[in-house]
Amino acid sequence: MDKTASQPARRTLLLGGALLVGVIILFALGKLGIMPSEKALNTWMETVAGSPWGLPTIILVFCVAAFLGVPQFALIAAAVAVFGPWLGFAYAWIANMFSGSLAFWLGRLAGEQMFRRYAGATANRLSTFVGRNAFATSALIRNVPTGPAVMVNMAFGVSSAKYSNFALGMALGILPKIALIAFAGQSLFAAMKGNPGLAILAAFIAAAIYAAIALYARTRMGPKGQSVPLIRDNPVDTGPKQDD
Repeated sequence: MDKTASQPARRTLLLGGALLVGVIILFALGKLGIMPSEKALNTWMETVAGSPWGLPTIILVFCVAAFLGVPQFALIAAAVAVFGPWLGFAYAWIANMFSGSLAFWLGRLAGEQMFRRYAGATANRLSTFVGRNAFATSALIRNVPTGPAVMVNMAFGVSSAKYSNFALGMALGILPKIALIAFAGQSLFAAMKGNPGLAILAAFIAAAIYAAIALYARTRMGPKGQSVPLIRDNPVDTGPKQDD
C-alpha cells in the first residue's frame, strides 16, 4: 500500500477521532458537574436579557450546553423564563437550529468509523430510529425519548442524510417541544397576574400540542428499516491481498 496516499485518510481519521473523543469528554465532564452548571448557563442568559447580545448569547449557551449534556427542556425553559414566552420561543428555536447543525457537521467531520468506534452502542441504538427518509425522521425523533440530543444530531451527520432534509425536519420537529414550554410559561405568567382562565387554556394548549405530536411520533418511529444508513456492515477495503 502507498504510505503517501494513505496519509490524508489517516489524518482524517485521527482528526475525526479527536473531535469525537473531545465531545464525549465534554459530555462526561458536564454530567460530573466539572463544567459550567445549568445555573451558571442561566446566569449568562440573564445578564444579557434585553440587550442586543441576547440572541448571540443564547446561541452560544445552547451550543455549549449540548456538549455538556444539559437537557433541552431545561435550556428552553430558561430561555422562556429570561426572555418571555414569545421572544424566548423564537430565541430557543434559533439556538436549537445552531446547536443541532453544529453537532451534525461535527458528526460528518468525525466520520462513520470513529463514531462507530467510540459511540458504537449509542450509534446502533439510534440507527433503529432512522426511518424511511431523513426529513421525517429528523422531525419525529425530536419528540420521542432517544439518546442525548448531541449524539442524535451527530448520528445524522455520520449518516448519508442531506443536511437540508435534516435541518428542515429539525426545524419543524422541535416546534412542539418549544411550544409546550412556551405555552406553559405563558400559563404560569397568566396565573401570576391573576388570570386563571388564560392560565388553564394556555396549559391545555401546550399539553395537547405536545401529546398529539409525541403520539404520532411514537406510532411512526417503529423499526421499519432504514434508508439513511448510520452503521454499515460493508467490509473495509484494505487493498489487494497477497498470496501466501
